Amino acid sequence: MRPNELPGAFQPLHQVMIPNIGLLVGEIFDLEKIAEDCAADKVYEFMFVAPPLPITGAVGSPINPQAIK
Repeated sequence: MRPNELPGAFQPLHQVMIPNIGLLVGEIFDLEKIAEDCAADKVYEFMFVAPPLPITGAVGSPINPQAIK
């Protein structure tokens, strides 16, 4: 939400979620192919996993996203 409620912080939600509570945040996933597959077979349930590499002190990591039907 803009404006931020924390003066002087660009993304305060990220600053709380990632380092303080350890929540992993994934953004900008291209889900068009899984949507097409779901529409084709009418199965709309799947497990989406995207584990990051466990790098201590990192602010980002490569992932290997998978949608398992």
